[in-house]
Amino acid sequence: LPLIMSLEENFRDFYNNFGIEQDPGKMKHLFDGIYHDDFKNELDGEHLLDKDQLWKIQTVVIKSGTSTATVLMFKYVEPNVVEYKVHFKGIHDHVGKTVHCAYELMDGKIFHGRAVDESSVTTISNVKTAIANFQLVQKNAQALFSFFDGIPRPFDDEMEKAFDALYHQDFIHNMDGKPLNNAQWKERLTAFAEIGTRVSLLKFEPKDDVHFETGIRVINKNIDVVGYSRGTVSGSLLLKIEPHK
Repeated sequence: LPLIMSLEENFRDFYNNFGIEQDPGKMKHLFDGIYHDDFKNELDGEHLLDKDQLWKIQTVVIKSGTSTATVLMFKYVEPNVVEYKVHFKGIHDHVGKTVHCAYELMDGKIFHGRAVDESSVTTISNVKTAIANFQLVQKNAQALFSFFDGIPRPFDDEMEKAFDALYHQDFIHNMDGKPLNNAQWKERLTAFAEIGTRVSLLKFEPKDDVHFETGIRVINKNIDVVGYSRGTVSGSLLLKIEPHK
């Protein structure tokens, strides 16, 4: 019984403070009191969401403060099985829906289960896809920037391939008040490469399912600047960059 009461209290504290308490440290303490280290959630009968992946999803929304959650139901259908409904309210596609799940317990914590209805499956899957897209955008950005190491070089086929892996064909760079399209931005990077430019990714922080904030330092014989921007993705490609204070 003490384990059961502790689980429900942690669960309600975590989700009722979701989007209100934006300190990941405090929320992680509650999160660890709810989910077993070997937690697994069946997304669609084939793919599993583990504890680390779930926390990454939760962290994005906690930090952004773009949604809140309300626990609609938490009950024990068996001594070792819980069922719950949580409604997420916010401004993005993966919120504004009710998640309805059933889980087996292990050591008094949520261990293994799945969404009860299809809308819950879609909710979790969409957020997992967004996280994967951001990881790929960040990886591809670092791959492209690795060519900009301060040594003059031509914009060769390898750089062309890295560029195309990162930028959407409709990409717009709008950092200096003069929007550059995909081709114009490639010309700018070509010039940077030829004079020997160092580019460093200082920050990459997803804010919701399609936006992130980033900081980039650019150094060459003409400039030494740090720019902070807000990026928009389309799938796993960078669609737009604009200023962000």
